[in-house]
Amino acid sequence: MQNCHSSVMPVWVLCVLLTSLIHQTEQDGHLPPVKYVTVYAEENDIFKSGAWVLNVAWRDEFVENTESEKLMYDIEVLRTEQMMRVHHETIQVKADPTTRHQWKWTSPLPLQCTSHSVRLRRRDQHQTGNWSALYTYEGQDLNASKTTVYPQDQYFLVGSSITLCCILKAENVPSFSSHMFKIRISNRTIITKPVQLYSTSRPIILDCDDAGTTVFIGYPPDDQNLTCVTRDLSSMQCSWNHGRETLIEGLKGETKYTLNGRHCQFSPCVLPENTETSWTLTAQNPLGVKIINDTADPLHRVWLRAPKNILSNANERNATLQWSWDLQKYNSFSMICQVELNGHIYNKTFSGTGLKSFVLEDLQPFTGYSAKVHCGSSEHFYTWSEWSEMTLFRTKEDIPEPVDVWMQYLEESTYVIWKQLTKEQSHGVLTGYEVTITDTKNKTSSNHAGPNTTYYSDSAENETGDHMISVSAKNSAGLSPPASIIITRYPGSSVNLKRINGSNGGFDIVWLESSSSTCGYVVDWFPTYSKEKCAVQWKRIPAGHLSTRIESKFLKQGVRYNVSVYSCTAGAPQLLQRGEGYAIEKKPFEKVRNVKGKPNGRHLVLSWEKLPLDKHGGFMLGYKVTIFHSDSNTTMKPMITEETTVNLTLDPGSYAINVSAFTSVGEGDNATFHGRIEKDLLEMILATVLGSSVAALMFIIITFLCYRRRKWLKKMLYPDIPKPKLSGQWTKKGIYCSEMTERYMKCEIQEVHSIERPALDAADGILLIRSNSILLPTNNLHQNNSKFPVVSSFSHVTSFITLDPISSRPCVQKLTSAIENPTYNIISQESGNMSLLSEPALEMDDSYLPTPNNVHNHFHDKDF
Repeated sequence: MQNCHSSVMPVWVLCVLLTSLIHQTEQDGHLPPVKYVTVYAEENDIFKSGAWVLNVAWRDEFVENTESEKLMYDIEVLRTEQMMRVHHETIQVKADPTTRHQWKWTSPLPLQCTSHSVRLRRRDQHQTGNWSALYTYEGQDLNASKTTVYPQDQYFLVGSSITLCCILKAENVPSFSSHMFKIRISNRTIITKPVQLYSTSRPIILDCDDAGTTVFIGYPPDDQNLTCVTRDLSSMQCSWNHGRETLIEGLKGETKYTLNGRHCQFSPCVLPENTETSWTLTAQNPLGVKIINDTADPLHRVWLRAPKNILSNANERNATLQWSWDLQKYNSFSMICQVELNGHIYNKTFSGTGLKSFVLEDLQPFTGYSAKVHCGSSEHFYTWSEWSEMTLFRTKEDIPEPVDVWMQYLEESTYVIWKQLTKEQSHGVLTGYEVTITDTKNKTSSNHAGPNTTYYSDSAENETGDHMISVSAKNSAGLSPPASIIITRYPGSSVNLKRINGSNGGFDIVWLESSSSTCGYVVDWFPTYSKEKCAVQWKRIPAGHLSTRIESKFLKQGVRYNVSVYSCTAGAPQLLQRGEGYAIEKKPFEKVRNVKGKPNGRHLVLSWEKLPLDKHGGFMLGYKVTIFHSDSNTTMKPMITEETTVNLTLDPGSYAINVSAFTSVGEGDNATFHGRIEKDLLEMILATVLGSSVAALMFIIITFLCYRRRKWLKKMLYPDIPKPKLSGQWTKKGIYCSEMTERYMKCEIQEVHSIERPALDAADGILLIRSNSILLPTNNLHQNNSKFPVVSSFSHVTSFITLDPISSRPCVQKLTSAIENPTYNIISQESGNMSLLSEPALEMDDSYLPTPNNVHNHFHDKDF
């Protein structure tokens, strides 16, 4: 096994080496380096100031030996000085030994900025050839004698991004500094970062050292809507629209045009022949090219020129327009023409070969007109020509139209009235009206009325029978056809007057058909309370129509109108119905007048005048009376009345009374009456007597009741003084004096003893009251105290009070009163729990009378 293994290994190694050698030999033999390579920049007249596209061309002499239909090449682009690869790409080309292969590369910066080298190699699925030699496109940085910036004054699309470079002079390199140019790619070339170009209408200027450049920003051409027409029937005139602005300035940036290979300026562009049916416009500027096309038959694109030298010749109701053409070919060309008359297209067109005139009909007499003409092809109409110049003319006068005649009854007089003719109806300048009266005997008389007159007073109104009045308008052309009306005597009121209501500011009038009507109906209306002549308005209704509407433009708000319907007959008009009403009701226009008040005691008769009928503003519903009591500042409930007098019963005081008229719309202004209601004398007397009687009666009743209840009143108002309540065993002495006469004064000496009874309850006891009375002369009382007054009498009273343990409180009250009032006469009550014992008064003789000294001692002696 070892021998075998050792013998195999050398063979395997030998095989590998042999295979590698064979592969290398085949590679060297089958994929040789690419030769015959040419490198150059793509420059043209537009981009001389900066080359951006590098072209590479070569031919492979070993293409005949390949069996593949496609050849693959690797291509590298390097910046020569730094040998830095800036692009690598693998391409496929068709194997053709007779053709030079070409490849283009667009550089991110101008090729003048630095030298660029290119090398190529062939490859297939299994083999890669060797790189070719370097083929270099030299930049301007090798031998530039001055500082230069690239690109120089070029145009770029809005939104694009570019890189600019600055090639410095050798001596300026060490000291160069710039805020834009910062990236060095060779010894003398410095570039910027990519610069984004936004939309602007102004170019960008960049400086580098002592050099600079201008960058123009814009758009490629955007011309559109190419249209070619023939105007002279022999050449073609083409026009188009600019479209979007290119924003490019300068002679180099302007758009250049060619039309079917012929150079021309901007629209329009004329081709001398009209034999072509297709037209191509090429628009080109430094940023792009736009091609637009148009296709048509020239005979379908005829745009005639405007008529020249237009003239007019007018009569009463027609006018002839004439013009000429400045091209001979138009005289044999079939065309159609149109007229603009007074700003509106005439309702008829005119056609013919070489048309040069036509007649305008149905014109208004004595009316000014302006006219202009344009024409177009009648066989293959494309568009109208331009308008001709304006021509002005005026038609001649003609007789006026018949006037519209009606009648008006006013204050038992009859007036013939007519509507003033308008300017269009007059057909000229009116000079007046001719009025002809024909009576029942066919006698006629004529009168002339001025041009501004619109009525005629019927002077034959008092004659019996009907008579006819005819009216004709007159101008320089003659009289109008007469308009006649048959007038009868004042008819009075032959129909009932009905109330009519307005509708949306007008009146809707309906009537029944009349068998006597031969020429329709007439509806007239006028303000009911107007006494003006010619205040009547009317309208004629054709036969068969039994309703009409009087519009709001003929009516005023708040005005009552009388509306009548007549049938038009062969004789005098016949009144069918009559009504009155308001188109729009309003509040009364004025306040009531002359408000007066006549007081009569508590009664007040309030009166006022009615509103004038033309001030009602609507159908009157009545009057509102509002009473305000000034003293109490209160308002009473309003009164509604249809009369102009009211009787009021009011309380005495001051009043303000408002009176206002009102319609369905609301109240008018208030008229105010101020007055005062005084008290009535008889009522005052009656009120006084009645009040006095009531007071006397009440006094009697109260007196009687007080008498009946006197004990109760005495008890309530003047109760008995309670007796004092004393507890314990005690002694109390005191002297009390009161003057009785001029000579004597009565004095009492009282002493109170409390005696307890052990056998009784602790609350039981007996009070002993002892009283001594003396009489003293008053004339000696105020003299010297060395002589005591003589006592004329003396009384001694002893009283006993038994205290009840159950009801001791009343006794206490009475005892207290007894102490405070020495003259209190204690009365013995048999039914109570109190007992009183008294001794009769004792008379004392003169020997007992004390001297001044012992009286003094007596008064203060404790043992008394």
